[in-house]
Amino acid sequence: MVQSRLGVRPRKRTGKSGAREVRKEGNIPAVLYGNGVEPTALVVEPEALRRALSNGAGRNTVLELEMEGGEKRFSLLREIQKDPLGDRTIHIDFLAIDMEKPVRVSVPVNVNGRSEGERKGGKLEKLMRAIEIECLPSDIPDSVEIDVSDLDIGDSVDVAGVELGEGAAALRGGDEKVVQVIAERAAAEEEEETEEGEAVEEAAEAAEE
Repeated sequence: MVQSRLGVRPRKRTGKSGAREVRKEGNIPAVLYGNGVEPTALVVEPEALRRALSNGAGRNTVLELEMEGGEKRFSLLREIQKDPLGDRTIHIDFLAIDMEKPVRVSVPVNVNGRSEGERKGGKLEKLMRAIEIECLPSDIPDSVEIDVSDLDIGDSVDVAGVELGEGAAALRGGDEKVVQVIAERAAAEEEEETEEGEAVEEAAEAAEE
């Protein structure tokens, strides 16, 4: 688990007009909800948020929100809204959590090494970028690491074969593949089928127009 502190303050005005005021000040409107907490409108400073998340865990960072009056709440980032015309954060949803109760998070998958199958001319396919798991906040892993060095052509690693860490359980079927090594010919045929499928869809859309 990665934990950071983030100072926040209450937002005086709610609704769209209140959010616009916060953005004009250069800050981010936010809301804290869940786990029996009454929805609370907040103001977050962008630089404070950047520092709190500069740890590699990103959205899976357990944030200890330090509120005015000394009150503290543990939370996770549930949603970050971006300006569609830029990369500016325009709203944040914080999910209040209980450190003694399980939470659901999506953990990124990292592939390590070069497979035996690739050395023979095969292709490594990463079928999942992340795995959704359930665990206590204190057991949230930074990432899921998979060593593919021993995988030959035709081999794969499924969800059940991934080490998620103590206390963590996957929320997807154990037989779902996370990575696999396929022959180059199969990869080419698969790519060709994808392109043909896209061409058929484009033709169908053109016919409808």
